[in-house]
Amino acid sequence: MGGSASVGALIVGTVLLSIFANAMVITLENRERFENIDENESKDVKVRIINATLPSSTLFVNITNDGSDPVLFSEIWIILDGGDPFSFSDYYSTTDYLFPGETVMGSDSITGTPVRAFVSSYGHSSGATIQ
Repeated sequence: MGGSASVGALIVGTVLLSIFANAMVITLENRERFENIDENESKDVKVRIINATLPSSTLFVNITNDGSDPVLFSEIWIILDGGDPFSFSDYYSTTDYLFPGETVMGSDSITGTPVRAFVSSYGHSSGATIQ
């Protein structure tokens, strides 16, 4: 019977060691995630709408990035007359990024006749009257 206690203690010790090892792995992974978040600096993105025209049912919008960092078109939002925002990638799909100093023209078919177009990304925004 004395051997059973030793085997039981060995099993319990192995289980506790396994739990401790898993906790350490999780702790190290979380630390790495937090370090990555700390290294993630805010982006210098200044998306500005140059003009917007609506010659028929197609809206054309020219935007530029006056900041120093590139931005994904899917992270640029456009709003017409205070409506629901939608991604500028609906208007422009030739490339994925708007680079600093770059100006692009996007277009999409719309319903109605909006008066104002508004573009926003990373807290910077700009608006224009639709011509």
